[in-house]
Amino acid sequence: MNPEFNFFGSKIKELREKHGFTVRQVAKQAGISPAYWSQVENGKRNIPKPVTLDKMAHGLREDREILYHLADYLPQATKTAENMIPIKPDDVINVPVIGTIKAGPNGVAFEDHQGTEIVMTNGLDISYEYFYLVVSGDSMTGDGIFDGDYALIKKTQNFCNGDICAVIVDGEEGTLKHVTRSDDSIVLTASNSKYPPRVFVGNKMNELLISGKLVRTMRMF
Repeated sequence: MNPEFNFFGSKIKELREKHGFTVRQVAKQAGISPAYWSQVENGKRNIPKPVTLDKMAHGLREDREILYHLADYLPQATKTAENMIPIKPDDVINVPVIGTIKAGPNGVAFEDHQGTEIVMTNGLDISYEYFYLVVSGDSMTGDGIFDGDYALIKKTQNFCNGDICAVIVDGEEGTLKHVTRSDDSIVLTASNSKYPPRVFVGNKMNELLISGKLVRTMRMF
């Protein structure tokens, strides 16, 4: 058997067993056959293409980047032993998946906890905390952010004008918007033209709470 196929298959099996899933459960969630999944785990199949890796990641409830690294999926690069990327514990973090954020007595209150997702730490400043916010609505479709997407948020109140942030308006649920701040106003701008900008001036600026800045999004299939 091909040792690369065996390595990949064994890691997929480890991920599945970590969650306590059966082959049939993950295959059904992924929309692929249990027989194919079993063959992958046993090293009897070629390493799947990206489109299949996306499905398998959904079946495992894992970040697709985990599987891409395990598969050594490196676009425009020669797949040799020299450029394989080993997965180490420090390479990943667990972040909570949150359906709703609101203003709480001590800042941001997380509601509707929906479990956790594993996230690769490459490109992240791990001195910050992170969470996934489940996107609701179509106000940010102009940026390719759609209802049901997972938005990875870095918990910080620091941002540059124009950044997409998770913003809580007093009495409302948190939302993603482009934020522009000046000395006397804050403007929240959607990227869907059917939603007009919201302008807050004077004391109204105090109604806003920036809970974090968007890092990237993940689409669940």
